[in-house]
This record gives sequence, C-alpha cells and structure tokens, in this order.
Amino acid sequence: MMNIGIFGGSFNPIHIGHLIVAEEVFQQRKLSKILFIPTGISPHKESGGLIDSFHRYEMVKQAIGDNEHFEVSDIEIKRPGKSYTIDTIKILRETYGPGSNLFLILGTDMINEINTWKDIEELSCMCHFIVVNRFPITLNGEIIKKSAISGEKKAEIEKLMVQIPSLDISSTEIRKKLSKGLSIKYLVPERVENYIRKHSLYAKR
Repeated sequence: MMNIGIFGGSFNPIHIGHLIVAEEVFQQRKLSKILFIPTGISPHKESGGLIDSFHRYEMVKQAIGDNEHFEVSDIEIKRPGKSYTIDTIKILRETYGPGSNLFLILGTDMINEINTWKDIEELSCMCHFIVVNRFPITLNGEIIKKSAISGEKKAEIEKLMVQIPSLDISSTEIRKKLSKGLSIKYLVPERVENYIRKHSLYAKR
C-alpha cells in the first residue's frame, strides 16, 4: 500500500520553505512519496500575478530533482478552468487505485478557510488531511476545532498534524526582491535561482 502526500500550491516560485515542509511531512508521517502539484487557476487566490504554468512546473522539477521521494504532476495546469482540490483528488484516486492512501498537505492558513472549499465533506472522506504550521499562524488544536470539518475527522487531523521549523519565507517576498534586483540566494535552491535568471522571471518591467 502506498501512502502519498499531495502538496499543491502556486509555487510562484517554489522555495526552501516548501521543500522543508515536504521533507518533514514525508519523514514524520512515513509516506511513500510526496507529489507536488502546481496549481492552474486557483479558486481561492488571485491568479493575475502567476507566471506561466510551464515555468512554475519546470522550477518545481529543478527544485526536487535530487530527491527520489519527490515527484511533480501537471494534472492541474493541464486542466482548463479553475482547479478544485476535489477534482484533483478524484483523478488521483483513480490513478493510484484503492490500495493507496492520499494525504493532502495543508497550511494553517488553508484550514482556516476550508469551509469555503468545494464539496468539503466529500473531500474529507476521500483523503486524509495533514496540517502544518505556516508563519505567522501557529499550529494548535484550537485551529482545527474552529474548522468546518466533522468531529471524527477533526480528531484524525489533530493526530496527523506536523510541526515544522518556523521560517518566514514567502514567494511574495521573493518576487519583490527579484523585481528590485536583490539577491534571493539561500531562499530558493540554486537550480531554481539559475532558472529564474535564465528566463528573466519576475524581473522589473
């Protein structure tokens, strides 16, 4: 049986914080692998600042290339229209079959808005939720208790919570630095920085 972590995000760009989250979840929850899924058009975020999905996908490939437990999927960026998590999970369940468990990785900011997600009750029956702390929101049981998840599922989420080193790194700040011509060394993997420079991504126009 495979236990697969599903890590979705805009990855605009992917950075060290994303990789630390994925590695900590992989190790602490003893998963078989982590599947990174760059978003297409997110229903929860403004998409105007997203660079082309091809570049975001390629940056993830560059970032995870040396980790045999990490994979990247273009399932959402190939799908037209808005990317709803439940549609992605349905496809992945068909792909991996009933012998696999899917673990959806969520930040504390996401669990706060999960009641707005499409078909959240059905989704919660199709996969497990692993919640990780995301700066500046700390991780504790109160966040889970206030969510729109059913009582039985809340207990499972509390059991699966993962605490990670609190790093104040964000894609937004990295984009701001790049637009000002500042260094992003150590904020992203070297191969990602080289890719960004090669394609002049996020540069001030």
